[in-house]
Amino acid sequence: MMRGFTVNGYSVSGSLISVTTVGSLTWLVSLIYFQEKGLLAALGLGVLVALVLLDGLRDKRADQRESRWFRLYFSLIPCFLFLVYVYLESVFGYFDWGAMFMHAGAGMLTPGVVFDYLWNTGNTMLVILVVLFGLGALKARGTLTRGLDVALMAFFLAANPMLTRPIAAAIHPNPLHDFLSKRFVDISSLTEPEAEAASATAGPKNLIHIFIESAERTYMDEEFGDVMGPLLEFERRGVSAANMVQLAYTNNSISGMVAANCGTPLLITFFTTRQYLEENSQFLPGLTCLGDVLKARGYQQNFVTGWALSFTGQGTFYSTHGYSSLFGGSQVVAAVAGRGSAFGADDAEVLDLSLDVLRRAQRDGKPFSLTIAVSGGHAMDGYLTDKCIGKTGLSPQTPNILHAVKCTNMLIADFIHKAEAEGLMANTVLALQSDHLSAPSKVTDRLNTHERRNFFSLSGAGVPAKTHTGLSGTIDIFPTILDALGVPPPNGQAAFGVSLLGDRPTLAQELGQARFDDAIHAEDVLVRSFWQPKPERKAAGPGTDAL
Repeated sequence: MMRGFTVNGYSVSGSLISVTTVGSLTWLVSLIYFQEKGLLAALGLGVLVALVLLDGLRDKRADQRESRWFRLYFSLIPCFLFLVYVYLESVFGYFDWGAMFMHAGAGMLTPGVVFDYLWNTGNTMLVILVVLFGLGALKARGTLTRGLDVALMAFFLAANPMLTRPIAAAIHPNPLHDFLSKRFVDISSLTEPEAEAASATAGPKNLIHIFIESAERTYMDEEFGDVMGPLLEFERRGVSAANMVQLAYTNNSISGMVAANCGTPLLITFFTTRQYLEENSQFLPGLTCLGDVLKARGYQQNFVTGWALSFTGQGTFYSTHGYSSLFGGSQVVAAVAGRGSAFGADDAEVLDLSLDVLRRAQRDGKPFSLTIAVSGGHAMDGYLTDKCIGKTGLSPQTPNILHAVKCTNMLIADFIHKAEAEGLMANTVLALQSDHLSAPSKVTDRLNTHERRNFFSLSGAGVPAKTHTGLSGTIDIFPTILDALGVPPPNGQAAFGVSLLGDRPTLAQELGQARFDDAIHAEDVLVRSFWQPKPERKAAGPGTDAL
């Protein structure tokens, strides 16, 4: 019989400690390696057998010494860092230093959302603690010798992409590091006075652009019911993308907005980014984006979001690029006398205010753009607006995230129908899109059985009805909108995006997603120029002058 050590009068066996520790670690790693769970289970069983044998062969003199239930040792530090990586990967679906810096430097999640994440991932954090204390207990028993400590430390360091990726990039420069700089198309000429004058007689079209949190095209599969059903009528009216993948650095809300507005993934260099965000209140000042082109043409530009404007720098991004009217979170709630939500303003409140902004913009008679960001489908469980409770038509047993996605889509359809009924959509282009693919939720395993794609639909004045089936990315939305507004970019390309209204293949088609992603990860030439301000550009201060 294997002897254990005594804690408060109870004997804890080495076998139980080994089983608990190895089982917990195996389960954690399986969260991020969905397809290799069988292999992980086999490896975990092998490690467990080895630990049990080692425990039987351990130095018996350890039992002569004072009994200890936990012992700190050096390899616990890389183990903790590895488990941090596992946690972030399992919760957000990816680990990205750039995204981490952006969220930390430009604005974190609201306390309510942080609490929701902690509440929904409490079991994962508990298992992480079990692993850490289990390893400490095995060290205290003498099962993990000094040599095994070193080996374990090396393993956790080598298995942690948080550390290995930047080290590998520093040691072995990627040959694609300047590849994208040769494919970048600068469209700053579209903001010049001559371009503005040339288009003045063309009767500028208005733009309504709605970012729908995590409402990916994959949800159209019948397995998920009709959660995307409310938006299908608008997709059929114009151009839609059936094969829009998620390129590198376009996998969160602000990077999805940058891709669709500027035609590039969100490229970040930490120190430069921090300087211009914190010291100069500018976001990608060296880029020419959709807002800059429209500002040069006299557009009144409005942004409405349920998040606080400070969240990931969204307010700074839009104010840097020509938007003068911005509402977020508390401003939305105050404007509509609403109740708010865990993260700011719920989707019903956002769309109610957006309708008021739209009415005002149409009355002013100037060309306008209205950008709206709704958040009901945000992982991990979605945020279901009170207006939709019991009205989605989905089964009560359906995960809340699906109710929330359908609710938001219903509210968007209702917003558009009201605007049409009031004559507010005349001479207007409507863009609907998911900001990115859904982060991990209760339906992620089901989503992963499909070829996951983003949702994009463009309809309205002069937009032909067609489906673009070739490979594309959210970066291609930027030139497509310009094209639809009657401001076609040179040769159909703006930054890295290619208009889906033309016949030219996109860069994703030309290069393939894997090579394109490799080039994005390697890029280190353009990123600095993106964050260096153009001499004439100054960010406008956030305002609420649309009402």
